[in-house]
Amino acid sequence: MEDALDTDVTIEAPEHILFLHRLGGPARRAVAHVIDLVLCYGAVAVLATAVLFAAGGVGAASGAMSSFMNAGQGLVLVALFAAQWVYFAAWEGLTGRTPGKAALRLRVVTTTGRPISLTHAALRNILRAADVLPNVYFVGVISMALTRRFQRLGDLVAGTMVIVEAKASRAAPLQLWPPASPHELATLPAAVALDADERVAIELFLRRRAALGEPRAAELAEMIAGALEQRFGYRAADPVRTLTILYDAAANAGRSEGPLSSRGRDSYGAHSSRTREDR
Repeated sequence: MEDALDTDVTIEAPEHILFLHRLGGPARRAVAHVIDLVLCYGAVAVLATAVLFAAGGVGAASGAMSSFMNAGQGLVLVALFAAQWVYFAAWEGLTGRTPGKAALRLRVVTTTGRPISLTHAALRNILRAADVLPNVYFVGVISMALTRRFQRLGDLVAGTMVIVEAKASRAAPLQLWPPASPHELATLPAAVALDADERVAIELFLRRRAALGEPRAAELAEMIAGALEQRFGYRAADPVRTLTILYDAAANAGRSEGPLSSRGRDSYGAHSSRTREDR
């Protein structure tokens, strides 16, 4: 049932790079939420138990008993407030996911696919109070069922969505082959900076290039390379080679020598064994 409730959404970056994200369905998100509730309210229960044991140690006849209990109750109330309003917003605002979401490989991002800020996290979690009405997240579930991106009210107001992160896999380092020629390096900018999304998109393309076929690879490369050629004022013999050289320059920025695994030839051709200074 969980897989049936998950779907995909494609987001186009300003550089016309397409990113495919798998959306987290209600079932997966519900399990993640239960894990978070157990963690945060379990911590509150442990704190309350510790306060009770400490109060017993003070002694019923002690004049400080009343003051200690008042302070303990205040501390527990602060912890309850943090569990309700701070736990989710803080975790999501700082890391994009709570421990429960991390366990289910979920992450909160903006509807443009960017990492969320503390403001986004606060907005989506303040509206959680409306999503739970009248009980058991009835409003939130209805909202997710009626929106293409499974957004509850908090997501709609904050402009966020929940995606499923792909399983981490170890891939062989990409290599630049053949090495950049003096002619290719002559007009290459001294510093080539690509953001994380651009590097992921180009690396994914380079890894799949062999399976795409030359015509399709050239077509896709042209879509990505155009904006980068304008930004850096650089163009190689063809769009595929342009992406290869720019990716290599960005990936090797500041490296004095290439990784040991990049000494041989790689069929995808994207990662160099030396920096441009060593060539």
